[in-house]
Amino acid sequence: MPLSTPKNWWQPFNKEERIWLYISIAWGLIMFVMMPLGHFWNQNVSSETYKTDPEEYRQIADKFIAHYQRKDAKGEAITHNGKPGGIPLVDAPSKENGDVFLVAQAWQFRPVLVLKKNKTYRIHMSSLDYQHGFSLQPQNLNIQILPYYDFVITMSPNETGKFFLICNEYCMFAGEKFGHDTMVGQVIVED
Repeated sequence: MPLSTPKNWWQPFNKEERIWLYISIAWGLIMFVMMPLGHFWNQNVSSETYKTDPEEYRQIADKFIAHYQRKDAKGEAITHNGKPGGIPLVDAPSKENGDVFLVAQAWQFRPVLVLKKNKTYRIHMSSLDYQHGFSLQPQNLNIQILPYYDFVITMSPNETGKFFLICNEYCMFAGEKFGHDTMVGQVIVED
C-alpha cells in the first residue's frame, strides 16, 4: 500500500504556531523601532572618534597624568597601590575644566580615574598597542579601543563606589606574553 503524501509540501500552521509567529513578528517590529528611538532617549554612549598616533596619544596622556595626579602632603605622587612606579591615581577634571585621558596598553589601563558624583566628564580612550575592550563593571558599558583611534565618551556618574574596567577583547598575539586575563583597571567615584 503506497504511503499517501500531503497535498502541500508544508503543513498549515496550527493555532499555537500562529500565536508564536505573531508574537515573534511583533517583537521584531518593536525592536526595529526601539533601535533608532534609543538615540533620542539617551540610551547610547556618545560616540566621537578621531584618528591619532599612539606615540602622540601617549605624550598627551602622560602630560594629563602628570598634571592631575594626586599628591600627598609632601607633594609626592600617589599611585593606586601606593608603590613607586605603580598605576597613577588621577583626580579627573570635569568636562567644563578639560578632558580626561585613559590609556589601554598590554596589560593595564592607566591611570586610575577618580571622578566626582553628578559631574560630567569627557573621557578619551586609545590603545598604544593592540585592540582592547573597555567594559565598565558592574554598569556593563562596553566599547572597543583600537590603536590609532581616540574614542571619546561623555559620562556623568550618579553613584559613588569603585568600578572596574575589564578588557573584554582578547589582547594577545602569538609569541607575546600572557596577560589579557589580568588586564583590570579601576574608576573611583567620590562625593
